[in-house]
Amino acid sequence: MFLVLLVSVAFGQKCTLLPDSESIDPNPSLVKCYRQNGDACCVSAHDQNIQSVYTEAFPTQCQREYDNMEDYFCFGCHPSQGKYTFESNQTIYMCKDYAESIWGEKLTKPSSHYDNCGMYTYWRANPTTVMPSLEWKDGYAFFEEVKPPYFENYTIVIREHNCFNSSWEIKADVLIFCMLGWLMRFLI
Repeated sequence: MFLVLLVSVAFGQKCTLLPDSESIDPNPSLVKCYRQNGDACCVSAHDQNIQSVYTEAFPTQCQREYDNMEDYFCFGCHPSQGKYTFESNQTIYMCKDYAESIWGEKLTKPSSHYDNCGMYTYWRANPTTVMPSLEWKDGYAFFEEVKPPYFENYTIVIREHNCFNSSWEIKADVLIFCMLGWLMRFLI
């Protein structure tokens, strides 16, 4: 019984985009958020909308240039996003190192990481093309304004621990699964 409870705590997270549901194996497969195929918190309609929004932010020739930004826009599809998304106060807790990998620089500095492509501020009342290094004084200002699709009204809180970090989360889930398998050898 303890083992079942441990597995459900480790893997049983509710998905924001799939109300009252845990992650699923999307079928048909996701195109934009393809890294989540096999275990996702979204379906194809969400994925198509995320693709549409991402296309508005970056020019066609830059669509595949920024893996970390793509992952950020696909936040709603990540199977562990529910652990760090709090709908009651509309907050997302994101790890500092992950935020810096998206921003391309220390969060306290401007970043020219996306300047070669520029960004289109489709979310503003008067959209315009901007150079990120000139538009946002630091990463905190960027994350205050640029939100993943479906989370536009959320506040992103950047911190060191107990926070979303897509690459770490995958490794942690695999590690937990391996540890559970090892423990089962002794319990059976």
